[in-house]
Amino acid sequence: MNLRPMPEARGTMIRAEFQRAKQAGTPLVMRQFAKHWQANQWTWDDLCRAVGTRTAGIRGNAFANGQSTSFFPKPIARKSIAEYFRQLERNEPSDERLFAFNLRSHAPSLHHSNASRFHVLGIRVASIPAYFFGAPGSDSRIHYDFDWIDLLLSHFKGQKRVWLFDQRQNENLYQIPGTVHSAVDFSRLNELREAFPNLERLEGYEVVLDPGDTLYIPKGYWHHITYVTGSFSITYRIWPRTLREWARTAYSWIFGGGDILLNKLPGIAQWQAQRRAKSFAAKYGRTF
Repeated sequence: MNLRPMPEARGTMIRAEFQRAKQAGTPLVMRQFAKHWQANQWTWDDLCRAVGTRTAGIRGNAFANGQSTSFFPKPIARKSIAEYFRQLERNEPSDERLFAFNLRSHAPSLHHSNASRFHVLGIRVASIPAYFFGAPGSDSRIHYDFDWIDLLLSHFKGQKRVWLFDQRQNENLYQIPGTVHSAVDFSRLNELREAFPNLERLEGYEVVLDPGDTLYIPKGYWHHITYVTGSFSITYRIWPRTLREWARTAYSWIFGGGDILLNKLPGIAQWQAQRRAKSFAAKYGRTF
């Protein structure tokens, strides 16, 4: 596997470099773009006070919990959000994450309005952010977003490592047919290299994000994220600008969203998993 350093931009060069990256459909790290956001000033005490006694579903490793073919794995536990934040503050290693979490509804007293900050890049983003919290050592299974849209991920409180791969790497990543996921558990990558030899041909990017950094992830890019320390990120989606982009996103929502809803029906998820396993075996000559 060959991982190259992610292209970077700083200061006054950020807008021009972002416009070039977006035009080319290549990733870009904008160092300290979100340095002055209020989220970068929040302490764990601030976060704990804001969520009060609320609880939330905590997610774990999708492979370890038998959910490797599910679009959105089910929570493995429900716990106090403040208690979970204290674990992150203490940097206690675990698989526990809050994935695409709606912090706005759980902590309405905090400032969540950052969409206008991206106007300096010449773009418009959806005003509703998604929050991602993770403990040291936890990771999100490698995937690309089914709605085929550009992402802006701003990071805070600690460090996280991000690997990105474009669509030309689908077979090297052992994509599960009909999904946006890989059959490879990247948390066990070293022990699985022999079982998945195409991994040696992987070409991608690597970066470690620090507090205040923002990462541009172009549509269709696979991303694998590992939390180096207890930390969190805020992700915004960039609105499509052309009719063709809107059509592709609408198509993805209709079929991807329909698949998510169908899998909630009794027996459908199991049937889908069996069908995808057969397709995978036919394509790669092995099971997952």
